[in-house]
Amino acid sequence: MMSEHENPAHAGRIALVIAFICLWCFLILGRLCQLQIVRHDELLQQAQERQQVVRLVRAPRGVIYDSRMDELATSMSVNTVIVVPRRIKDIPAAAASLAAILDLDAGKLRERMMDPKRRGYLVVKRRIDPQDEARIAALGTEGIELEEESLRVYPNRDLACHVLGFVNMEGAGGGGIEMQYDRELRGEDGRFASDVDARRRSFRATVLKPPVQGRSLILSLDKTLQYIAERELALGVQDARAASGNVIIMEPDTGRILALANYPSFNSNRYNDAEPDLWRNRAVTDLFEPGSTFKVVVAAAALDRGLTRPGEVIDCQMGSIIIGRHVFHDHKPYGLLTFSQVLEYSSNIGAAKLGLRLGQELLHRALLDFGFGARTGIDLPGEIIGLVRSWQNWSALSIGAISFGQEVGVTSLQILRAINAIANGGYLVRPTVVDRVIDEQGDLVHVTAPGKNRIMSPATAQVVRDAFAGVVLRGTGRRAAVEGYRCAGKTGTAQKIVDGHYSDSKYLASFVGFAPLPAPRLSILVQIDEPKGKIYGGDVAAPIFAKIAQEALLHLRVPPDSSLPLPALKPTLASAAVDYAPNATPAAPITAAQDVRTQAGVAPEIIVAAGPDSAALPDFNGMDKRRVIERCLDLGLKLQIRGSGTAVHQEPPPGTLMASGDTCSVTFARAPQGPRSRAGDPAGAGATAAPNQTAGGPPRFR
Repeated sequence: MMSEHENPAHAGRIALVIAFICLWCFLILGRLCQLQIVRHDELLQQAQERQQVVRLVRAPRGVIYDSRMDELATSMSVNTVIVVPRRIKDIPAAAASLAAILDLDAGKLRERMMDPKRRGYLVVKRRIDPQDEARIAALGTEGIELEEESLRVYPNRDLACHVLGFVNMEGAGGGGIEMQYDRELRGEDGRFASDVDARRRSFRATVLKPPVQGRSLILSLDKTLQYIAERELALGVQDARAASGNVIIMEPDTGRILALANYPSFNSNRYNDAEPDLWRNRAVTDLFEPGSTFKVVVAAAALDRGLTRPGEVIDCQMGSIIIGRHVFHDHKPYGLLTFSQVLEYSSNIGAAKLGLRLGQELLHRALLDFGFGARTGIDLPGEIIGLVRSWQNWSALSIGAISFGQEVGVTSLQILRAINAIANGGYLVRPTVVDRVIDEQGDLVHVTAPGKNRIMSPATAQVVRDAFAGVVLRGTGRRAAVEGYRCAGKTGTAQKIVDGHYSDSKYLASFVGFAPLPAPRLSILVQIDEPKGKIYGGDVAAPIFAKIAQEALLHLRVPPDSSLPLPALKPTLASAAVDYAPNATPAAPITAAQDVRTQAGVAPEIIVAAGPDSAALPDFNGMDKRRVIERCLDLGLKLQIRGSGTAVHQEPPPGTLMASGDTCSVTFARAPQGPRSRAGDPAGAGATAAPNQTAGGPPRFR
């Protein structure tokens, strides 16, 4: 009876235990669901952070080439020293060793390494010398590592520095083409993950995302023309004891910039050593009153609208005229001058009379037609629009002042583009610097199309062109004459504004012209700021134009005028030496760059100076491009170049008898990049060139 009575209580206890066990199981199951499902992503991330180290792999920037596929900017692999203090047993000893190798303050480095906030990762020194890599590796200290990164290198130092710009320490373009095309050049960074143990030692690496090299640019710049422009500009500024200067060389028909130089310049590799003011590309960012070069606007506009004619005689009133109760003067008293002579002798009075015929509205329209008061559209950063006031805001004397280049603000590039319209028969062209963009495989991505519109009739352009030829033959620009070629141009001498008034001691001397006639291949602007002693454009800037145009036409193999004495100068060949960071390892080159010129339909031909008679063709195999060009210069051969690196193939074969003027074709390629040698590896050391060591040939740029 009792046992039967106690069974319900016993069953209740069993049920309670079972319920408790079920509740416990449900709680465990709920916790597992929370950890495995609800918080899965959060906990997985925490585990990865503790068990993996994810690091960024910077993609090498694309290469910047000149128009002949010579490298103007490239990337090289360098190492950065990093430490993980928590893995270093003896921090003071490690700090002392690193400081001795890297020439750092041991005390400050020790303090940084012992900072609790930097226990996991600390950058000691970036972009170290390759010779220091071996010494650091020889320490064998756990927690001291070398991280590879890409270094932007400009082989020719300050050559075209204002066009190329530079890359800052964060890997972003800081000026010039590097800034303007930063998105295309920088590529896509990659990431890799390293598994680490409890002591943070790496034992396995996984590539999460491979880096993709940036796109490369092929510029319109010609390295040799750039060198000529910079050399002559520097000499001209120094001879004139001037503050600065700039030179632009352009193709009149297309607007392609072949050279753009500013002086003073800076070394793009060491841009921080220069004052930031020197980084500015003054040819597109600085405003000035143009002076007499601006007379082309009023002359062409009056002629094109039928308000004057080529043979008309204009009374220049012996050098003075009153406009708006203000007396304007000429630099010399002139009486009767023809239309052409007004430009040849740069008469302010003659230009002012043409401006009065146009009137305010038509003259203002002419300024806009010539592109003043608007950006040229060049693919360089920092361009300004200039200053052209609405004609409703002009004063009574504005017509006279504007007619010979006062009361307006322009850039050097705007002036050259205006003169181009005279050289090319009446078209305003859009200046460009980048010809083509190619991807990491060398495939064509983009080709810059020329842009131009007609602003005057061909007949008007021809008349003004003839008048500009007279400036060089008989007028103010006689010192711009080029040996062996006929050229044309216009001088300019403008007073600078200081404290709101025209200065009596500070001038801007300029000459802008084109050559050869009758079919101009080049238009060139030379501008010298604040010359001392001689101040006129015809005395200061015109001789620089003559020297640049002479060598440029010879370099481009433009035949001299048969009616003139042959020029005595020889073409200049710019140095191909690479002397910055010579021990660094070049980043992988673009694989199909050697085919790009053919794809774009541009003949890959460099024509060099003629030599004597004939000779057997040398074996170019293994030579670099510079040595091959020098040998062809010596033999008087024309050379077709494809690719970059060292010579791997030539046509005709070595030993073929070649006459002066014959053409040979040489293909260049780079050796495939194998694994990078570890620091201290003899193979890597054996491949290292001594600093500043180059083969014989033209001197390097300084």
